Amino acid sequence: MKKLLMIGFSAALLLGACSEETATEETTEEQKETEKTAQETGNAKQEFMRFYMSVSKTINATDADLNTFEINQTEGTLPEGADLQAMKDAAKASAEKTAAAVEGIEIPETLADQKKDIETALGSIEESYDMKADELTKEADFEAAIAKFAEADEKLNDLLKAQELNPSSLYTEVAK
Repeated sequence: MKKLLMIGFSAALLLGACSEETATEETTEEQKETEKTAQETGNAKQEFMRFYMSVSKTINATDADLNTFEINQTEGTLPEGADLQAMKDAAKASAEKTAAAVEGIEIPETLADQKKDIETALGSIEESYDMKADELTKEADFEAAIAKFAEADEKLNDLLKAQELNPSSLYTEVAK
């Protein structure tokens, strides 16, 4: 009887030790997965912010003449005659160059989950600059082009919020 009791007690200790070891291994694996997910989420946020900032830098590198025209138009300080036409021509070339630059923006592979939304936003931005270029051959009413850019801003802000980042205004950043 003592032997039987001793065997039962030994078996209970052995089983208890094994289950504790298994639980520890499972906990360690869960912690590693949690850390990996947190790191990937952090990297996704950083990568999206880098991408977002690169969009404004790309646009700002090419739209200076267009911005100058828009500022002068808003302030009512546009020149007249040949000077106005030269300014419009420079602004139109700037808008076309910006549209081409936006079209050439590559989306990093790390943002594959957001690629469709990013492409939609970039398409709206490109279309906005195409609309501005077209308007510069006319009266230069940019209201529809600004509304098109606002669509892109809205889409990008949705992506920022999804990454738990603060929304921003890309239009404000590039219309300087």
